[in-house]
Amino acid sequence: MIEAYRQVRQHAEPVLFQLDWGTIAGLQWGNPQGKPILALHGWLDNAHSFLPIAAQFVDSELATTHQLIALDWPGHGLSDHRPAGNHYPFLDYVYDVVQLCEQQNWKKVEVVAHSMGAFVGNLWAGIEPQRVEHLLAIEAFGLLSSPETAILDDIRQGFRSRIQQQGKRRPHYPNFAAAVQARKQAGDFNEQVAELLVERGVEQLDADDFRFRADGQLRVKSVLRLTPLQIRTILMAIECPIKLVLGRNGHRERIELALNQWQDAVPQLKIAEAEGGHHVHMEAADAVWREFTAMLASANA
Repeated sequence: MIEAYRQVRQHAEPVLFQLDWGTIAGLQWGNPQGKPILALHGWLDNAHSFLPIAAQFVDSELATTHQLIALDWPGHGLSDHRPAGNHYPFLDYVYDVVQLCEQQNWKKVEVVAHSMGAFVGNLWAGIEPQRVEHLLAIEAFGLLSSPETAILDDIRQGFRSRIQQQGKRRPHYPNFAAAVQARKQAGDFNEQVAELLVERGVEQLDADDFRFRADGQLRVKSVLRLTPLQIRTILMAIECPIKLVLGRNGHRERIELALNQWQDAVPQLKIAEAEGGHHVHMEAADAVWREFTAMLASANA
């Protein structure tokens, strides 16, 4: 199966998008003139997170009418890091995809998104309900939030985190295999999944010197978080069909807390399960893809 994913990678068209701050990289499959399906990966992952989904896409009828574009978020994969002195405030990720769609004149898009990418998708669908037509959110709903009373602690901890990060350097590894093991230990997946992510996520500096491309600033704690009420207000504005896919061994407790807070704000939300962990879209891509195509078919029935 891992070889099939490498084959779909080889058939991908690399894409670059110049935004106002730098370049976003990605991989594209299907009809270049087709309707875009944007695939948005999770924190510290990259576009290779969607190679298993891409393998499903290229064998489907949608490949003739749509284009699947898996992006690298800023600071991830082959995308630029944000300029020195900048950080990664969460809403800027939403603005990145808004700006991208404006630049490419994509009036309507479908969104398949995992974890942090799904948080972006949740907010984006509320902020631009006229643009996001369907949203498949994998292993994330709502957004990480803080109560109003936490504002001082959040700012103080966020500032301290920025200062501490200034003295840190990204770790180095003696070979590719060591980087794979490090990524495997940091995740909830097997070595094959880790290898797919590391292939795009690591850079070789010398014969025995590898390091991850991801910007160290991505690990800095958020200075400001939206409150539960602010998040509810955005979620209530979602108009499109939205489906949440959970891995049976994923981040269930965190997601159930989010559902208890906000599920009633999105009455059209549907929930499905598939066998896998937090990276269920890589472990059970066929099941996740079926949920996406079923959502499209239901809306078009």
